[in-house]
Amino acid sequence: MDLSQTRQAPVEYQYVHRRAGHVMVAYQKRLYVWGGYMLPHSQAYTFMTSSKSSYHSAIDVWVFDPLLNMWTRKMSRGDIPQQLSGSCAAVHDDHMYMFGGWANIASDNMENNLNFLWRLQLPTLTWTLLAPNGTPPFPCDKAACWVHNNRFFVFGGFGPARSSSQMEDVGVNFVRDDVYYSGWIDQLVYYDIENNEWVWPRTKGVKPSPRAAHAADVCGDKVYIFGGRFKNARMNELHCLNLRNWTWSGNLMDDTLQDIPVGRSWHTFKFVSENKAVLYGGFNSTEQVLNDIWVLDVRSKKWCKTLNCRASSRLWHTAAVAHPGEITFYGGIQNNLLDNTRPKDHAEEMLVLRFSPPCLKRLTIEAICEAGEMLRSQWKVLPQILQHILAVRLSPDNFS
Repeated sequence: MDLSQTRQAPVEYQYVHRRAGHVMVAYQKRLYVWGGYMLPHSQAYTFMTSSKSSYHSAIDVWVFDPLLNMWTRKMSRGDIPQQLSGSCAAVHDDHMYMFGGWANIASDNMENNLNFLWRLQLPTLTWTLLAPNGTPPFPCDKAACWVHNNRFFVFGGFGPARSSSQMEDVGVNFVRDDVYYSGWIDQLVYYDIENNEWVWPRTKGVKPSPRAAHAADVCGDKVYIFGGRFKNARMNELHCLNLRNWTWSGNLMDDTLQDIPVGRSWHTFKFVSENKAVLYGGFNSTEQVLNDIWVLDVRSKKWCKTLNCRASSRLWHTAAVAHPGEITFYGGIQNNLLDNTRPKDHAEEMLVLRFSPPCLKRLTIEAICEAGEMLRSQWKVLPQILQHILAVRLSPDNFS
């Protein structure tokens, strides 16, 4: 729902869902959203447009409760990051770890890539800017990250070069862009949470090429990485890294098959169950914004296109799983981000896909809400907690 269409929504609420390049994580069956920026609807955006005024507040953390169907704006504290887009984030225990991004730094009057690592304590929404030992990653945005075995991993990204003396013996390939000083990186590095240290693991097998705007997620002791951009190519490669023996699989895609996803960047790839990952949207090599949804069975390495879901086209959105068997997609842009002659349309509606039935409690709540006010007189027979949930969901002040 567009918040601007609800009853006298506060001005800042009207723009909550106009968001791209943000981060979203799931924690205790809620979704936490931070950062990103909003492109203007009324005028064309160019790379010379000042982006700071369009960035979302760095103090705000927006929390969505699927049970209440309600967004809540919360204020964070501590070492609050700059306003950023293109950061990556993942949850470990009660903390969200967030790396890198593209920042508008007012003192320099220019935009920069960062390689800072922040930790957000989710129960208190307190930020800490960490200072790990070891060699830090390249400053970059559009990297992918994940958590495994008390380690926060970062792979790939797009950012400026670093001197060879800074990156000795870490085994990184940097390929500079033909126009800009920045380039694509194949860095694989993890933050050792227990020892507060950056570590560069040595791997075996065929490592993926440098890339950015790809997506990755963990399944057991393996991480799967799909797509991304390298130079002018937006790839449909699928790579797997065994996180126990540090062995890369090489490209697992069979290009002889016709019914497979096309290459893309700025998409999402998320496991919704132990063996099934969902791929949605993105931007292909002909600069089309995609709306297709695919399900990958990692046991058979087979893809299945979802045909019965009407999804909007979107890129640079996010995905998270707050409830088992249910994946939520949020934010993004609906048209060509690189076409500077047209205003941009944000994907403001949240998309939820269920691959298994929700619990009976949620089904009951949703059925009663579908009936609206017709059943309100009978709520008194329900437990107080259910009456509260229904009252919140049906309140005209619930900006969902």
